[in-house]
Parts: sequence; structure tokens; C-alpha cells
Amino acid sequence: MRPNRIVYITMLSCLALLLASCNIPGSSSEPTINPDLIRTSAAQTLIAQETSAAQGTPIILPSPTSPVVILPTNTAPPPTNTPLPTNTPLPTNTPLPTATATNPPPTPTYTSTPITWVSADAAHLSTPPKIDGTWDEWTTTQYPLKHVVFGGDNWSGSSDLQASYRVGWDSNYLYVAVKVFDDTYVQNATKANLYKGDSIELLLSTSPDSDSRSLGLTAADYQIGISPGNPDIGENMEAYLWYPQSKEGSLTNVAIGAVPMKGGYRIEFAIPWSVFGITPVKGQVLGFAVSVSDNDNPNKDVQQTMISSAPHRDLVDPTSWGLLTLK
Repeated sequence: MRPNRIVYITMLSCLALLLASCNIPGSSSEPTINPDLIRTSAAQTLIAQETSAAQGTPIILPSPTSPVVILPTNTAPPPTNTPLPTNTPLPTNTPLPTATATNPPPTPTYTSTPITWVSADAAHLSTPPKIDGTWDEWTTTQYPLKHVVFGGDNWSGSSDLQASYRVGWDSNYLYVAVKVFDDTYVQNATKANLYKGDSIELLLSTSPDSDSRSLGLTAADYQIGISPGNPDIGENMEAYLWYPQSKEGSLTNVAIGAVPMKGGYRIEFAIPWSVFGITPVKGQVLGFAVSVSDNDNPNKDVQQTMISSAPHRDLVDPTSWGLLTLK
């Protein structure tokens, strides 16, 4: 170290001691200066002066009475960067909840009008009736034919058309007798068209247990038409089988008798069981319905109205016909 530098430091130290001795302890008029701070400040000033002299910079000494405030050293550095939390792994794909669907409206099911099964009993006849249309020997139950199943707009009431029937059986024949009140008798049609005039229809199923609306008519289902006469009652009477179609045609082995009466006519007929291909037994149940067709137009062959024993008669639905029990 150079001598002059030592001299400067020594002078500054003496000056600091002199100033300290002049300070009156406890006095509030002058601030108390820590000698160590002055010494430190003097040393720092000297170094700064030397540096400035070497660089040709003017030296400005601080006022000796100005306290030198030493800034506190930096506090501990801020904590190292706190690592960002690693991404919380996403859960594996949780299937999205499916919408809780309300129960879809049920697929509609279509049912026909509930069938009112009309049952009838066929009494066993130990003596067969005479097929002449008179009804004299019939003592069995008389059943009404009162349900309009076709042409309701053409039916003006019971004075226009109403009827009733009786039924019996033996080992050879099924016997049916019908009493018809009809204000106008018209029958000019024959064979397959005889239903277009005043006539009787018999529906019979030999296997009602297997009847189904979905199946329609089967080989066990029969439709037979009976004409009371053409053009007048009792003339050219005939029977015709429409179903099963494999057997369609005139039935010459059916006995028919018909006579006019006041306000209408009476008719009897006997159909051999062989037509139906069965041997009857007591207690046997058959599908069964009797209907009457009406035509009041003498100038046209047309079926205007039909009344039936079965309220929901549908030709192609044997389950709508009704039942007959052989007693």
C-alpha cells in the first residue's frame, strides 16, 4: 500500500474520534453516529476517490454530518421455483352416462272388438223332423237372429227384417229351422250368387279350438248358402257351398223345405254330416252361426242387409262365429 494512502486513512480515523468525543450522549439535538459506520464509510469513500482519480472523475465527498445508511443485505433469496404440480392424470375414459330414456311408448297392439261368444245347444232328435218348412214338430229352444252385421244403413227396423232359428241333430244330419219376417221377398239369383237375394247362410267350423283370426278360413271352416226359392218361396230351392273353396259347388244332397207365412217365410233344411267330413258325438262343440240376407230390390241382385246370431260375425274370422254344442 502506498504511504500517502496510510496517511489519509490515519487522518480520517482521527477525525472520526474527534467527532465522537464532541457528541453529548442522550442529547436529542444531534443524531448519534456509529463510529464503525463512519469508518466503514470513510474506507468506502477513499476507495471510491482512488477509483475516480484513476478514471479522471471529480471526487465529491459526502457531508461529514450525513449519516451513512447501510442498506441491509439481501434477505435470503426467494425459494427456488416451486415445481408446478404435475398434471393430475385424467381418469380413464368414463363412459358418458347414457340418457335415462323414459320407457318408449309401447308398440301399439291391435285387438279386435272383444268377441261375445253366442252359444247354442243342438238337441238330439230321436225322430227326425219332416223337412217341409212348417215347424210343427219342433220343440227345441228358439234362438234370436237380431244382430245387423252388414248393410245397417239399409235396415229400417224389425218390420224390415228379423228372424229366429232352432237347431237339432242325429247321427245322419244337422237340422236347422229358420223363421224370417221380411216385408219384401226377392230372390232372383242362383248358385254362387244366391246370397244376393233373400237367403240363409250357415257357418260351421269342425275344429273351433284351432280357429285363429290370423289363419283365416281353413279346410275345417264351412260356409253354406240356402235359397228358400226362386223366384218365389218354395220354388227351385237350392244349397251352395262356398268354403272350403276346394269343395265349392252346389249341394244336391241337402234337403230343403220352405213355405210362405204372413209377413215372411219359414224354412227347414237338413245337411248330411258327410258334407263336413265328421261323425257327430254327444258333447261335441262346433263353431257355428246362422245369418239371413235380405234384398228388397226386385230389379237388381244385391245383398242389402244381413242379420246374424253372432254379433261380430266376420266371414274370414271363425273365432267370431259362436259355438254350437251337440246335446
